[in-house]
Amino acid sequence: MKKWFISDTHFSHTNIIMYTGRPFETVEEMNRCLIKNWNDCIDAEDQVFFLGDFGLGDVDHLHSICSQLKGHKICIRGNHDRNASHMMRVGFSIVLESAFLKIGQHTIELIHIPSNEKHAHFQLHGHVHEKRPSKIISNQLNLCVEVWDYKPVAEKTILSLLDKASKSEMPFTQPKADF
Repeated sequence: MKKWFISDTHFSHTNIIMYTGRPFETVEEMNRCLIKNWNDCIDAEDQVFFLGDFGLGDVDHLHSICSQLKGHKICIRGNHDRNASHMMRVGFSIVLESAFLKIGQHTIELIHIPSNEKHAHFQLHGHVHEKRPSKIISNQLNLCVEVWDYKPVAEKTILSLLDKASKSEMPFTQPKADF
């Protein structure tokens, strides 16, 4: 079982194409590409941490999309994701507001909106789309699809980035993981 991370798919959100400069002519083309990219990376037994803003539409529509996506899906709820009950009906097995997880030696916080204050741990987040194209800034890693070629990101890729970032900063104390 591998772990994967992804954020801000915004399935069936027509205006997101224009807002973020996504390279798609239609929302249908975008949905097909996102589903294909997801399933090309992820196997059925893999764990996927989705960091918010899944898509627009009613529960049945979003469930029809979610059911096409491989993996055991855990949702860190975004500002467009309504409530936990809704997201579970969409197809996520667990829905949280945030969580802590251990990746290698790093304790990381999974969250949708990155905080403005500096923490003593790394944050994996979404929400900012292409506005942070550097992927990693200080101790925050942007997992929005726009900066990852519309594909999920493997845990080993994240570990490599976190290792490099931690070597360039002063040592800090990390909180205990709770996930």
